[in-house]
Amino acid sequence: MSPFSSISVHPEIQDGAPVFSGTRIRVETFYDFLRIGVTLNEFLDEFPSITRDQALEVYDLMKRQYTLEQIASAVNGPQANIQANTGRMFAAAA
Repeated sequence: MSPFSSISVHPEIQDGAPVFSGTRIRVETFYDFLRIGVTLNEFLDEFPSITRDQALEVYDLMKRQYTLEQIASAVNGPQANIQANTGRMFAAAA
């Protein structure tokens, strides 16, 4: 089970990029919008299929400096652990 309920990754949806669950909207799009100064409310107005809870969960990951690759790995592999802010992944102890 994914530690991030708001995000899904499937190889046949957006080429396997992390997307908001139940949509085809890439998490990367959200990151890009926030980087250029779009507010959370403006983003939600633009993408009404995304819930506020989903956006806030992903916003928290962005604030904790999770990369898109780290998110994709965590969604795909519950056995993988991610150290936020380091860009390093390590295998969980069995």
